[in-house]
Amino acid sequence: MKLWPSTTAKIKLRNWEYWPSKAFYYPIAPYLIWLMIKARHMCYWSAVNPGIYTAGMGMESKFDTLQLLPETYRPNSVFLPSGVSQAQVEKQLREAGLTFPLIVKPDLGFRGLLVQKVEDISALMQHLGHRAIPFIAQEYIDWPEEVGVLYHRMPGAKRGAITSVTTKEFLHVLGDGQSTVLELVQQSPRALLQLNRIQALYPHKIAKVPAPGEQVRLGIVGNHAKGTRFINSNDLINEDMVAVFDRISSQIDGFYYGRFDLKCRRLDSLFTGEGLKIIEVNGVCSEPTHIYDPQRGTYWSALRDLARHWSIIYKIARHNRRRGVPLLSHAKTARAFLDLFAYQRKVGK
Repeated sequence: MKLWPSTTAKIKLRNWEYWPSKAFYYPIAPYLIWLMIKARHMCYWSAVNPGIYTAGMGMESKFDTLQLLPETYRPNSVFLPSGVSQAQVEKQLREAGLTFPLIVKPDLGFRGLLVQKVEDISALMQHLGHRAIPFIAQEYIDWPEEVGVLYHRMPGAKRGAITSVTTKEFLHVLGDGQSTVLELVQQSPRALLQLNRIQALYPHKIAKVPAPGEQVRLGIVGNHAKGTRFINSNDLINEDMVAVFDRISSQIDGFYYGRFDLKCRRLDSLFTGEGLKIIEVNGVCSEPTHIYDPQRGTYWSALRDLARHWSIIYKIARHNRRRGVPLLSHAKTARAFLDLFAYQRKVGK
């Protein structure tokens, strides 16, 4: 047991996909500063998505952003303000036609923190009571595929482009007929990094001995920080997929750059637009998450792709500025970031 901290540290050190965000953004900081100088404004990116607060820099309401989507692609969701009573929650769920199980997540969230599947009203109210913050309760979509699609379109253009497609493999272990789930977790580097969370969320599973080849799923949140494996699936990009997201994005007022995190029945849905639900829209802060697949890229290619996407952001912002889209002032941006940092400290405790 005492070896685990040093073991996990070695896993993170040897595998760059687990390195902290500083390791990816500090090296390209000179380029980001150069883009600010070219734009003559530190907050040039705020012109990219005028329909989203701060262009989607991670300070926007996830619920409000979801409402921008065409209804066909929106999961059934309700907004639950801080301190809401059980009677009001039950009323909102009833009026929305939502039934358990549900996914509950912070309205302003990051890295999958506090995202949880709840099975009944008691579990939901207990989860809401842990933090005095607003949440979203969303229908649980038990579809096999979860995908991140990073899309952009130049202002005034009819067609856009997809520059990143990430398919996801949720954290799991495979039984061998002899080892317990806990022992299997200890043998898996990816799962071992999530040991504390697994023990807290799945105490009923860790002592079981799964049959040979039996898959035991240990996560429902498609976030890299929660152990999900990100797979570079850029080979899926084709004209049909671009047409689907052209159609979706054209119905979102003031949206030109962002990542659609979605669930679908099968990957073919990406080419038809049928059988998919967009569970989250991220704006200008969106990363090309395919870069975190070490089997199809390197640390250096990850840095290159990050820089390339910030170049795209700069070009979109420049186009929108020419069309009269205003920028956030430095003062308002600083205030928004200070509020975000305070919120993150509060939620992360």
